[in-house]
Amino acid sequence: MVDVVAVWLALAGTYLAAEQIGDKPAVVAPDGVMLAMAIGLTLMWPAVFMAYGLYERQTRAIAPRSLDEILDLFHALLAGSLVLLVVDQGTMWAFDWAVYSPLESLMFLTCALVLVPLGRSCVRTFVLPNVLRPRRALIVGAGPEGRIVQRKLEAHPEFSLQVIGFVDDERDRDVLGTHKDLPRLIDTLEVDWVVVATTEPTNELLDLMREVRRPDVHLSIVPSYSELFASNATLEELEGIPIVSLPPMRLSRSIRTVKRAIDLVASGLGLLALSPLLAVIAIAIRIDSPGPIFFRQRRHGRGGSEFKIVKFRTMVADAEAQRLAMAHMNEMEGSGPLFKMANDPRITKVGAFLRKTSLDELPQLWNVLRGEMSLVGPRPFVVHESEQITGWAGRRLDTTPGITGLWQILGRNDIPFDEMVKLDYVYVTNWSLWWDIKILLRTIPTVLGRKGAY
Repeated sequence: MVDVVAVWLALAGTYLAAEQIGDKPAVVAPDGVMLAMAIGLTLMWPAVFMAYGLYERQTRAIAPRSLDEILDLFHALLAGSLVLLVVDQGTMWAFDWAVYSPLESLMFLTCALVLVPLGRSCVRTFVLPNVLRPRRALIVGAGPEGRIVQRKLEAHPEFSLQVIGFVDDERDRDVLGTHKDLPRLIDTLEVDWVVVATTEPTNELLDLMREVRRPDVHLSIVPSYSELFASNATLEELEGIPIVSLPPMRLSRSIRTVKRAIDLVASGLGLLALSPLLAVIAIAIRIDSPGPIFFRQRRHGRGGSEFKIVKFRTMVADAEAQRLAMAHMNEMEGSGPLFKMANDPRITKVGAFLRKTSLDELPQLWNVLRGEMSLVGPRPFVVHESEQITGWAGRRLDTTPGITGLWQILGRNDIPFDEMVKLDYVYVTNWSLWWDIKILLRTIPTVLGRKGAY
């Protein structure tokens, strides 16, 4: 229903715009013909979307996201639009009726590629979790991998997956039984989804997986070495053996130029458009507490170079001097040099609001304009923190740090330090332009939801 409404809104916007910019009516056909076409289109679009598998993903994917459907959605919209163009050519030749022009198809695709994913995302976030019974998930493996899977699933109610417990030979909290109990637990607990998150698959466990794989139970497996790759890895077959292949680690000069051009245009336009808001924030900071408007700090950039990051000041003027005395109050999970507190007493009243809304990050657009940062990239650490990150984790400095990145969209301060460093490594070694676009788009709901911001 939402798909149909979104498509019709896109068509309505297209025809209204065509009427305004053209010297002829957007549609030239009898009312009866247009009514028949309207009914046909209402039935056609769900059929086209179904043909491209856009309704299967909701039940087959463990983490259905509207952004991951963009490519299939574009192909479906393009196919439907081509059908309309063919109809237009036929009616034009036979009856001299005009119902859909190439220009209108371009405008329709542009509108629909915004409205349809937006509608789907709203349904997944606000409607389905409240009207559908959550799918009951059982995690095989109560170790660190299993606990990470549990935390990520519970952080996203829109996935409609309820973790009911773990299966593991090692007894621990939430462990409902051993591996041998798995078939019985699936039946007695009405399990819909089994997630295998153990790094030690045995022949016994493999036999159990074959036994529980049936039509009414979904099976997902966290692969070994999963910390090395992202979703752009490809699954290939070698004589019946599935192999995960990682893309080569290269960022050519031309790709860097494209990324830099996007940063330059976006940061320049952003600073220009947001200048009134920046001025209001600056005045509020000045009135709220004594001290400078901006906070500048030395950070490590690409290749280990140093630059001064610019943010709106959100703490009292002597916050850095107080940090050493508050080291024992650090709430950042995992071993690492970062210092974070959910209720830091050094934060000012205006600063608390700026942090919750991420408005304190806006001046970093100036760093992006200067080429010291990018819109998307690894988190730029303070120099003394960055110097403590060595070995493979140091690869995070192979690319320009960013205002937003995987760390920000996946939980920000709620993510342990060790996992944050791994996310930076995954981003640097699996970079793609489309991945940057998806991170930018996912940053918007993350900021609006204020998740992990303090």
